[in-house]
Amino acid sequence: MSKALSCYAFESLLFKLNLESNKIPLSKYFETLHESFTALPSRAPLFITWNKNHQLRGCIGTFSPLPIESGVSRYALHAALQDPRFFPISTSEVESLEVSVTLLDNFVTIDNPLDWEIGVNGLKISFQLNNEHYSGTFLPSVAEEENWDKLTTLHYLLKKADYPVSQKNVSQFYEKGLNEGWLELTRYDGLKNRLDYNEFIRIRNQVE
Repeated sequence: MSKALSCYAFESLLFKLNLESNKIPLSKYFETLHESFTALPSRAPLFITWNKNHQLRGCIGTFSPLPIESGVSRYALHAALQDPRFFPISTSEVESLEVSVTLLDNFVTIDNPLDWEIGVNGLKISFQLNNEHYSGTFLPSVAEEENWDKLTTLHYLLKKADYPVSQKNVSQFYEKGLNEGWLELTRYDGLKNRLDYNEFIRIRNQVE
């Protein structure tokens, strides 16, 4: 996965926070890192994740395919400044940050809630009950990083969708929803790169 995209996420944030007076284009990072832009899709669904001292600091993305350059820039700022779970990232935090850019692909609707692989597939859930719509997603890295098994992941996915079910009833809930057709569960793949601030600055200095 491209390190240039993670550099560009940092670049976009620093420029927005007025920590840099000029914004280096994505093409310059591809050139410096000897990466090929053509090796990536021209458009893709994507998520940007910011961590501070190994703790989540913001994560927002989209399942709609976007042009890579504008999509990374846009959602780098959304995740850093507009995640409703957190205060906006401040200039004083930047040196402690790590960013991950994940491009999503290979979406498959599954009938078996266990038909996916930890560390390989992300999950997206969508269903409607009592005239309320519920949805949520976990990126491919989440279950592995949290050391969850599949049932635990499915349990927390429901909690993330704001529809908590007791863990002992998780399998029954998914099987009922999938069999009756009111629940949709989708697995997908993700191409991910992670980059911390110090490495970003080292690369940026090479570009300049």
